[in-house]
Amino acid sequence: MAENKKIIAICQSGGEFTPTPDGSLSYIGGQAFAIDIDLQTTLDDFKSEVAETFTCTSDNMLIKYFLPGNKKTLITIAKDKDFKRMIHFVGDAPSADIFIMTEEAAARNVSNMPCSRSSRTTVSEAEVPVALTDDADPDHVDYMTNEIDMEMPGEVVTPLTSSYPGLESQRKAAQQWTNIITGVGQRFNSFNELRDALHKFSIARGFAYKYKKNDNHRISAKCKSEGCPWRLYASKLSTTQLICVKKMEPKHTCAGTTDFKAGFRATKGWVGNIIKEKLKVNPNYKPKDIVADIQREYGIELHYSQARRAKEVAREQLQGSHTEAYTQVPFFCEKIKETNPGSVATFATKDDSSFHGLFVSFHASINGLNKALAEVFDNSYHSYCVRHLAEKIIKDLKGQFSFEARRFLVNDFYAAANAPKPEDFQRSAENIKGICPDAYNWVVQSEPEHWANAFFPGARYNLMSANIGKEFYSWVSEANELPITQMIDALRVRMMEFIYTRRVESSQWLTKLTPSNEEKLQKEILAFHALQAVQSHQVLHLQDNLFEVSGETAETVHLDRWDCSCKGWQLTGLPCSHAIAVILYDSRDPYDFCAPYFTTESYRLTYAESIHPVPNVDKQLQGVSNEVAVVVTPPPTKRPPGRPKAKQAEALDLFKRQLQCSKCKGLGHNKKTCKEHNTQMIES
Repeated sequence: MAENKKIIAICQSGGEFTPTPDGSLSYIGGQAFAIDIDLQTTLDDFKSEVAETFTCTSDNMLIKYFLPGNKKTLITIAKDKDFKRMIHFVGDAPSADIFIMTEEAAARNVSNMPCSRSSRTTVSEAEVPVALTDDADPDHVDYMTNEIDMEMPGEVVTPLTSSYPGLESQRKAAQQWTNIITGVGQRFNSFNELRDALHKFSIARGFAYKYKKNDNHRISAKCKSEGCPWRLYASKLSTTQLICVKKMEPKHTCAGTTDFKAGFRATKGWVGNIIKEKLKVNPNYKPKDIVADIQREYGIELHYSQARRAKEVAREQLQGSHTEAYTQVPFFCEKIKETNPGSVATFATKDDSSFHGLFVSFHASINGLNKALAEVFDNSYHSYCVRHLAEKIIKDLKGQFSFEARRFLVNDFYAAANAPKPEDFQRSAENIKGICPDAYNWVVQSEPEHWANAFFPGARYNLMSANIGKEFYSWVSEANELPITQMIDALRVRMMEFIYTRRVESSQWLTKLTPSNEEKLQKEILAFHALQAVQSHQVLHLQDNLFEVSGETAETVHLDRWDCSCKGWQLTGLPCSHAIAVILYDSRDPYDFCAPYFTTESYRLTYAESIHPVPNVDKQLQGVSNEVAVVVTPPPTKRPPGRPKAKQAEALDLFKRQLQCSKCKGLGHNKKTCKEHNTQMIES
């Protein structure tokens, strides 16, 4: 080997040696740092650099390595000659694995270990506490566990067994509790504080305990392992309310426990306290993530249900009690009316004072709604949602057609709903009849005058489904886990932001119509000019404001009634290409024939009012109305079995192939999970 050749020493500490089937050792976990060495490097220089890297002292350091090709024997480096011999052994290899331990840990944990056939001394587990420097924090000592198989000629290697041989690598977060109980004379403010400290101490140290005495006068605890001498006794300090540890045997002779199964004092309250801050940062913190984090950070295995209940506890600690929120409903209603004059906020209770319902409408919404009800919706017609009708026909006629037939049927149903003329509607209905006669009968009997454009007597403004409130429903689903007052306030905030955002956006608009409707109108104007270039629109003035437009088809336009025989004007509220031909022929402005609700001015007036903030109602108000004196209690509820549903069931995907039950012909399940079939089996 060249004198000036550099070797990369990969220094590792804090991991574990695990045996492999062939008898060799594999080092897993811990930390690793790379340090350059050569034949000029002395052992003291190397120790100093390692001590600085791992934040420990070089006085009690053990350095070991494997010979090339031999992963079964660890060699100790005790002097410069050993260090240089290790460099020569490495030869032309670019790097060498070196393992760092401490003599102090070895000296403190001497035990007799079984020998293998090759007379090697095996260390079952080694705990390597990083030595503290002057400025180190004694509450944050990292413990590193190693399992080592050693063979050294002429010497007995002291095993580095741990007093608490838990999976320290999986309980890093718990190490801050290692010294939370120090011994005799330590004082606590209450028994609950001591119980909490003992709980954390046992997790950090890796042992299980049980109470011999646990009351308001004393606490006596012992290690659960049979024959282990660990004990603790605490009681009140005379003439004070302080709790003092009066007796403690700190030593363990047991092996501790490395298996913290679900229920190892992992109460929902304790886990809730642990995850509370994470839940505050991430409200969507999932139970499965809680299970993984508690296992990784504290070495405790939880069931999913435990994590879910702990999340509920943590949420209640952060947001307040649901029961308390119901008692605040009267005060919350008063605050809404006080901060938003003209708003309506009222609640109802049952005979037993339990909550029955809450209605809130802010003045900003009421003001526009009152005008709309009187001016727009007076004598209006009731229309059905086409989406829900399509879902209903599939459910009512389940099992009568295949997936492909269902897809064609739904497409024909939508075509019938959007058809502007009766003959177009009938054409689509005949297509449905060809797929399924029962579906045709269903369509005919479903009151088409409430959902088909060809027969609807009013104006739908091209709104065929009831998904206008979908955004609001999504807000509700996001806030449904909050206490009732916080849920309403969260919806108020979303509405306030919604109104403000739309008011600001509309202030930037320069068009007479809203951008989306401006685009639609311009599209119709372009369609007119395109047809005019190819085939001239002939406009005949029949009488007064009645015109006939001839092109691909002949349509009748009545300007006074805002009516075109193609029905496009009536259906959308915007003039169609035939109406535009007449409007331009009569030298008039197309904007004068657009529904007033589509103008930018109307849009701005819709969002002109503001919703004002509502103060917290944590404290009861003084001098409020008699309604506030009513005591509101939570509604009686019975928790259903199984996991609670976090969100509402999604709408049926009409164009996605789904499971179909061979018994009831329903969609979304098979015969094994069919409730109808299983019910019949039970009854029979």
